[in-house]
Parts: sequence; C-alpha cells; structure tokens
Amino acid sequence: MTAPTTDTTAHAPTLRARVARTAEWTALLAACLTIAWGPLAQGSAFGWGFSGLILLGSVTVALTLIATGLRGRLDLPNPLMTLSALAFLGWVWFSASGAPDHLEGLRWAGIWTATLGTALCVHALARTHARQQTVLSAFLLTGGAAVTLALLQQQGHLIPGFTYLDGVPEKILTGPYFHPSHYSGYLITVAALTGTVLLNTRPGWHTLPILALAAGAQYTNLFTDGSSIPAVMLAAGVPVIVWAWKHRPWAGVTLSAAALAAAAWVVITLTTPAGQAQFNALKGQFGIESQNFEGFVQGREDIHWFGVSMWETHQYRGSGVGQWGTEYQRYRPEPAEGIASTYVNYAHNDALQVAAELGLIGAALLAVTLLVSLIGRGWTPLAMTGAAALPVYLFTGLYDSHLSAIPGTMIGAYVLILGARALRPAPPARPEVPAPVPVDLSF
Repeated sequence: MTAPTTDTTAHAPTLRARVARTAEWTALLAACLTIAWGPLAQGSAFGWGFSGLILLGSVTVALTLIATGLRGRLDLPNPLMTLSALAFLGWVWFSASGAPDHLEGLRWAGIWTATLGTALCVHALARTHARQQTVLSAFLLTGGAAVTLALLQQQGHLIPGFTYLDGVPEKILTGPYFHPSHYSGYLITVAALTGTVLLNTRPGWHTLPILALAAGAQYTNLFTDGSSIPAVMLAAGVPVIVWAWKHRPWAGVTLSAAALAAAAWVVITLTTPAGQAQFNALKGQFGIESQNFEGFVQGREDIHWFGVSMWETHQYRGSGVGQWGTEYQRYRPEPAEGIASTYVNYAHNDALQVAAELGLIGAALLAVTLLVSLIGRGWTPLAMTGAAALPVYLFTGLYDSHLSAIPGTMIGAYVLILGARALRPAPPARPEVPAPVPVDLSF
C-alpha cells in the first residue's frame, strides 16, 4: 500500500509571481527615492536636481511597466483619473514638440512626466498595507530630513554645493530649498501628513517623533518670511476636517461649512482698510517681515498681468510647456515699474501658469485629473493626507505656483493627491484541507 503524501507546492507562488513581486517592490522603492529626491535635491530647481528628478521618475515608470508585464495585469482602481492624467501628459508632450524653446519644453515635459508618472506608479503599486506604509515612511523621513536641514541651517551649518540666498540663516531659513517661499510651500505637505498620521494611528513609538516633526515644520515655517506661512498653519488643521468626514460625515459637512465661512470672513475683512491695517500690525508675529498686505497684492497683480496676457494670446494651446521664462517678457508693460521691471521666474498662480503654457485644453485636463482623483480614494493615511493637502494647495495656487512650477514640491503633492488609493481587499484565508488518502488498487 502506498504511503499518504501531501502536495506542498499546490499553493506555492510560481517563479514568475515571485519575480513580479520583487520587480514591483523595486519599482515602489524607486518611487520612494524619487519622492525624497524632489525636495532634498534643493527642490530640484537647479540643473542637477532637475535632471535627477526626471531620471528617477523615468526609472520608476520603466520599472513599473516591467513589473506589470511580469505580473500580467495592471491594478488601477481609478481608471478615469489614470486616463485623464495620461491625456494631460499627452498634451504636455504635444506642446513641447512645438515649443519655441524646444529644449526647455522637453525638460519640463520630462518633469511633468516624472511627477505624474510616479504618482500613477504609486497608484498602481501601493495596493497593500505594507506598501502604503513604505510610501508613508518615505514621506515622513523626507520631511524629517528637510526640517532637520533647516534647523541645522539656523545654527550656521550649510550644505556644501548648495546655493543660498543672502540672509540665510541670519534672516531666513530655506531648508533644502533655494528660496524660503518654496520651502514653506513644501511644508504644507509635511503639516498635512503629520496631522493626518497623528489623527489616524494609535499612539506608539512613532507618536513622539511625528509630533516633533509637526512642531519642527511649524517652527521653521516662521522663519521663511513667505506668503505660504499661513497656509502651512492651515494645513495642520485641515486633517481634522478630513478625519471628521471619515468618522462622522455630518461633522465633516459642518466643519467644512464653518471653514469656508471663516475663509470668506477673512477675505472680506482683508478687503477693508481696517482689516489690512490689522493684518499689517500682526504679520510680524507670524514671521512675515518683508512686505505689507497692499504691497503683496500689488506685486501679485503685476505678475499676474503677464500670465493673463500670455493666455489671452494663446488661449487654447498655450505658449508651450516650459516657455514662461522667455515668453512672458514679450508682455512687459511700457513703462515697466516695480516687479514688472524685474525677472519673474513663474506666474505665481497655478491656474495662470498652466493656462499660459498649456492653454485652456491643458488647464482643463489637469483640473479634471485633480477632480476625478477624489473618486474611490479610500480612507488610508496616504489618501487622507492628499485630501487634506489639496484644498490648501488650491488656496496657495491663487498667489503661488507650488503645483506647477516647483518640481520638488510637485512630486510629493501629486503622489499624495493622485497616487493615493484604497487598499485591495485581502483574499479570504483558505481552510487547510487534508490531502486525500490514495486508494490501494494492488491485489
């Protein structure tokens, strides 16, 4: 009689499945490296950081495609967002092909591809708790490194090879970035992330370090003397509203309405002479030293003139991706005074930046992508962080261009906004079935 045997390989993963899993983890780690490179390579604003971000983002996309081919299928929980993002990237490359400064157009097409491409890769790959925790850890470690660099900078320790503005660190802090306003804009991500994690995880060994990171972000933000200082403070509070939407939708609606009412009251107050005088009297307490309210508004109006003029001339197609730096100068008023007479590196308004370079078509495609990204996000910490950061970046987009002109900030923001997804349901555990006893057919 033959002895009973057990088939131990019945449910073992195949070699191809193991290779595919390894390839997916490799692609995810490349995405994490890209997320870290963006802000830490001096905001990816200069040649080496800019090119490095394009390279790392391209490697991430290539590795994800290889892993998808090995796995044999693509897991995209929000195909509508994916299609709209791909349509936007297609328009970006079409714009680059006809841009007056062809090389600059290709470089910025590469940045947009690295940014949205990495976000789509995370969207496809981060389907399990372990993978989302890996991405979350990359964001936290990057934020911790950025804040640590700012604190070291305050003590007079500067990074060799980095370029710094005059006044660092005596008057301003820039962290890993070149410009303090850009560092402040990046801190929106850090503030939203730390607030979300603290609200949605149980207290543990990680709680104190994350509290320290949240405090460090707000502290160093006060030394940036930038227009995004209030936005970083706001980003620390918005996660409470998102948390309320998750647990008590009626409370989320109430808090959202209250926040909108408060914002409307602030805007109305600032349109009055008394409100502007009060702001000017208090702004120093929040680290804003170099400009008053009236000067800030006038400066933004002067800069926005360029964006409006460019868009009116190239309404549907735009002047070409990456063309702001050369094309805006065609629209200087005569005589040019104040900010209008200086070099303006970008539109200081996300909508105008995209519309001026990519026209109404590009702006509409990006707006649709952001809108449909809210579908089926789930309630993971990554998804909730993106939901908290998006309205704050839309607010700062009225007077700055963190989502369209600052590569180091774009990469993290778009990964959180577009890359977040609900976790894939875990397959039900199979009960162990004893191996059948073979029948002895011998006589």
